Amino acid sequence: MDLNVTRQQYDAIRNAKHLPDVLKQVLDGAKGDGTGHVLHLTYEEATALNELCSWNVHTDESGAVTPDSKVYDDLVRAIMTHPEF
Repeated sequence: MDLNVTRQQYDAIRNAKHLPDVLKQVLDGAKGDGTGHVLHLTYEEATALNELCSWNVHTDESGAVTPDSKVYDDLVRAIMTHPEF
C-alpha cells in the first residue's frame, strides 16, 4: 500500500516512542517532496504503523482526542480506510 502522509504526520511517526526498526526503514525509504511523503507499506508494516499510532492516541475526560495526539488519530483513520488495507 502507498500511504500519503503530511510532513507533520511523518515527523510524528519518526518521533514516536518505541518506533520499530521495520517502520524506521519504511520512513528512511519514503519519497518526500517537502510537504509530505509517500510511505510504501506491506500489510504487516501498515498494521505495525496502525498499532504504533493507536498507542499514541490519547483522549481527555470527555472522550475527545487530545489536540497533541490528533495527528496519530488521523493516521489511524487513514490506514483503516485505505482501500488496500
